[in-house]
Amino acid sequence: MKSISQTKFLSENYSTLHGLKGVPVGLCLLLISLWANGLHDSTKNFSLPMILVFGSLLLLIAVDQYYKRTFGEVKPTFASRRTQWIGYLTFAILAIVAFWADVTYNLPVNFYGLLFAVILLIDKPKVTLPLNKFSIIKLILSICIILASISPLYLGANWWNTFGVRTTLLGVTMLIGLLMVTEGVIWHTFFVKSLPAAEAKDE
Repeated sequence: MKSISQTKFLSENYSTLHGLKGVPVGLCLLLISLWANGLHDSTKNFSLPMILVFGSLLLLIAVDQYYKRTFGEVKPTFASRRTQWIGYLTFAILAIVAFWADVTYNLPVNFYGLLFAVILLIDKPKVTLPLNKFSIIKLILSICIILASISPLYLGANWWNTFGVRTTLLGVTMLIGLLMVTEGVIWHTFFVKSLPAAEAKDE
């Protein structure tokens, strides 16, 4: 372990730094968005997205087991777990409301993307001052999502068509999926380098 501060950081963000857990979710968002973007008729077969969701869930379980077997498990306290689930529930409700607003009103901003950017800033590890490498990465990712979410304001409502994307919602969701995969790989790389498997097993 390189320093006491790094040990403290790892202990506080142990589960969050299991970055590969975000890869199946990000891939699922990306692939379902690509599927939705390719729909051109009224006949909608939802078999493919259901398979993608089920496959992503299986992959997520496999990744979770990999972390538990290789690095062990840190169980949060009841209070911490309760706070975490309240946060998840609040985010889910806000995400549904934002998604409804995006598909119902033809506004030049994407509320789903803006909400995700805010959550990215306040979720562990939080973006705090002074900026560290984690804060910088999350800040950059959040800015990318915010710019994409408000892009119709300065690029026009149909600019996504340049990339073959039909709507801002689909474009933002694709971007979020890609960034989730990118962040997950970065977090996992840091985690593995900071806490080698052999050391974790000995502890």
